[in-house]
Amino acid sequence: MAQTFHLSKTLLSLPLAGACLLAHAAWPERPVTMVVGFTAGGSADILARTIAEPLARRLGVPVIVDNVAGAGGSIAAQKVVRARPDGYTIFLGSSSEVILSRHFNNAIAYDGARDLRAVTLVGVMPMVLVAGPRTPATTVDAMLARARSHPGQENYASSGTGTALHIAGALINQQAHVSLQHVPYKGAVPMLTDIVGGNVDYGFFMVPSILGYLKEGKVKPIGTTSRTSCAVLAGVPALSSAKALAGYDFGIWTGIFAPKAVPDAVVARLNQEINAVLHESPVADKLDQACIEHAGGTPAEFERLIQADVQKVRQVARPEIGAVR
Repeated sequence: MAQTFHLSKTLLSLPLAGACLLAHAAWPERPVTMVVGFTAGGSADILARTIAEPLARRLGVPVIVDNVAGAGGSIAAQKVVRARPDGYTIFLGSSSEVILSRHFNNAIAYDGARDLRAVTLVGVMPMVLVAGPRTPATTVDAMLARARSHPGQENYASSGTGTALHIAGALINQQAHVSLQHVPYKGAVPMLTDIVGGNVDYGFFMVPSILGYLKEGKVKPIGTTSRTSCAVLAGVPALSSAKALAGYDFGIWTGIFAPKAVPDAVVARLNQEINAVLHESPVADKLDQACIEHAGGTPAEFERLIQADVQKVRQVARPEIGAVR
């Protein structure tokens, strides 16, 4: 836009820091693009559009959802890492593509915790550990007792090596000193088929993909990976309710990120408006229905959550697959 090149003499005479603040004082002046790492119609896309519409109203410019699918969201993350740090390209990302992918895939060139700037935590969703109908255990303690009495013989399914579902099981092994064997799958459907059929003992699932099976009694809920729950999981205990897993807390968080060098003033404005959006009734209701705890908060609080998860992942990455990053 032409006006960005016609700086006044007054602006040119200001110190650089002051000039930067004035240059971004009118932000945003054009549409903002929210990059999502998955196809249209999926859960990540639906969440992005739920936020984008009211955010556009509050910012006064369109917020365009850009679906950049592929490689588990890492292509989208890389696009934002390389984007111009002016606040016009932001990223709706989860712990999976921001943290996990790099530790389990040497082809990932970026470090999400270092190369992206945390803006706002959108919310945290628990995972659910279930047992098949032929598995004797119905509680967390019973599962751990069986794992100790049958070392290396009990197993759990996940949607793949390096996913949050895989890490959730690895953290149980590490904290409770058991040896549940990991069985990776390519998706929830084949996992469910083998769990219901008795070929696998347990499995970790995202809430939307397992709710129907829980309601129909096809699988037995063992526990949730987060200490906070939601209405749709009423009665399902947290895994941390077991003494051996006290303090266990590993949900999948989703948040808004920007390129690392984005100006502080832009981050502050985005944080303010997204926090407001998360407390609007229609948005909050949709998050509740998806079992997403809509937290919001400051960039610093979000950054602390990210760094805590980085440490958790590093602790399990080496023994699981010999990862060193």
